[in-house]
Amino acid sequence: MIEGVVAAVKWQYYTAAAINGYRVTWSKTSGWSASGIVVLADAFKMAQRPLVLHAKHTKGEWRWPIRSMTLHPDGHRWTALLDPPLR
Repeated sequence: MIEGVVAAVKWQYYTAAAINGYRVTWSKTSGWSASGIVVLADAFKMAQRPLVLHAKHTKGEWRWPIRSMTLHPDGHRWTALLDPPLR
């Protein structure tokens, strides 16, 4: 499991959404998944494809292509199914 304070959903080099309190997990049954709280989002950019989750760390950043995602009815909680991380 990877947890952090701030991550971004990006379309090309544009920021589509800012995610706070993110968590990325991996399981044998469902693969990679992510969750967090959306604090800022651009509806047009969030509708584009491909989208990639970017999470910075001390030596660079992790990047996962987003396979599918859901913005929950409360308008803030976000979950996503991810492809394996890019290298």
